[in-house]
Amino acid sequence: MGLHFLIVDDHPLMRGAIRNNLETLDDTVRCEPAATLADALRLIGAGARFDIALLDLCLPDTVGTAGLETLRGRFPGLPVLVLSGAHDRPTIDRCLAAGAAGFVPKTATPERFAAAVRAVSAGQLYLPPEIEEAVDAGWAARALARVGVTGDIRQLGLTDRQAEVLRLILRGLPNKLIGRQLQLAEGTVKVHVSAVLRALGVRNRTQAVLAANRLGLRLPD
Repeated sequence: MGLHFLIVDDHPLMRGAIRNNLETLDDTVRCEPAATLADALRLIGAGARFDIALLDLCLPDTVGTAGLETLRGRFPGLPVLVLSGAHDRPTIDRCLAAGAAGFVPKTATPERFAAAVRAVSAGQLYLPPEIEEAVDAGWAARALARVGVTGDIRQLGLTDRQAEVLRLILRGLPNKLIGRQLQLAEGTVKVHVSAVLRALGVRNRTQAVLAANRLGLRLPD
């Protein structure tokens, strides 16, 4: 695998457990610990190159998704996998909206943890299976009726710009970074995001990710 991980958690025992789980994936895995968001920012700012950051939401120098938003804003090319003791739907929705590449409850089994890391390292978004199972499947039937079995996103009636916005949503970019990449005002991005959600028949980004994954949508590169 040969990946370099940044483990951001203020509990030494948790950092050690995460490191042990990562090192079982491949002999070439490297891990760097950080106890605070400030430590993580210093490491990345000093030129250290990481493939994935694993971020605890509850750090002594940040509240809620503020740390995630800071990391994504300053280093948009770094995927962030959130680890949290709280794994309710609103928390997960907020993390996805802030640009998380995935979400893993701290109670997850080593197998689930490994699946999350592999998904994110492959450029995919990861959500806990129990979250997927809890989502009302009504939107899937509505979207499938539009897309059919081909997974052709054009059947959703999205414009080329809206398809680009969906692609960036699936990469975990929040509205601000989508606007920066597409050179659009954040208000314009919000309009496109709303259109994408309506086209998929979903209410939020979590369901949009699930819809795209389950329908096998083909998106522009």
